[in-house]
Amino acid sequence: MTRNEYHQKIVQYYQETENAYKDSWDLDKSLSIHYGYWDDKVKDFPSSLQRMNEAMMEMALITGKDIVLDAGCGVGGSSIFLASRLGCRVKGISLSERQVVMAKKHAAEKMLASLVDFQIMDYCNTSFPDSSFDVVWGCESICYAADKEEFIREAFRLLKPGGRLVVADGFVTSAENNDNSLVKNWIDGWQVNYLETSEHFIRMMAKAGFSKIDYRNISKETWPSTKRLYRFYWLASLYLLYKKINFSRPATILQKKNIKACKYQYLARKKGLWEYSIIIGVKS
Repeated sequence: MTRNEYHQKIVQYYQETENAYKDSWDLDKSLSIHYGYWDDKVKDFPSSLQRMNEAMMEMALITGKDIVLDAGCGVGGSSIFLASRLGCRVKGISLSERQVVMAKKHAAEKMLASLVDFQIMDYCNTSFPDSSFDVVWGCESICYAADKEEFIREAFRLLKPGGRLVVADGFVTSAENNDNSLVKNWIDGWQVNYLETSEHFIRMMAKAGFSKIDYRNISKETWPSTKRLYRFYWLASLYLLYKKINFSRPATILQKKNIKACKYQYLARKKGLWEYSIIIGVKS
């Protein structure tokens, strides 16, 4: 599969599963397509999604003076959160034209268009000049990089000296786990090519020139979201059966695989095949 073909699969996936994210993750209100972070500050599901943004923001020490690149911005949720909370400037990039259009719409509705901007771009190969950003932010988007090391090198190029890369994502606990049937069915259902281990990701960051690398395993804090997706699998499966019985328009192959992935991510997590982590690095 060529890189362009892989990118098109990702774009198609998010287009075909948009309604599922609206149903399961309240996308229209949350603007979030990521796991929630549950700690003693969180009382409900919507606040867990916001808390994930806060946790990344706090670990990366982002301030209102920073210029942030939201690498794989989705519909703009994290970008809008940072601009609204801190008043910092954010550029969000996505492979999906539809997501960029939606992100711009959301920013305009919240009167933040002067602080946030969205463009169609590959975060592994951007058109931004060297040292353009204080922070490169990747919230559950870097798993989609065709080559994770290529993304890390590009992030390093884009950061100013002292700039920070912050990534929150799923990582396999062993590289061989990518061949495990549970992991394969999970990531294939979400159109991810492969997952790195956190150890290898950190080594690649150090090789690129990052220092002061900080790693935090937040599997415990994201476990409620893992279980929520598992519950959604059962509800969505019943809904698909209902549609079949009533001869309604059938779900696409992508939509069916997306629903099944919600089961496999849970089973794979229970077996310890992957973890959820936040990793921070500084460009010296």
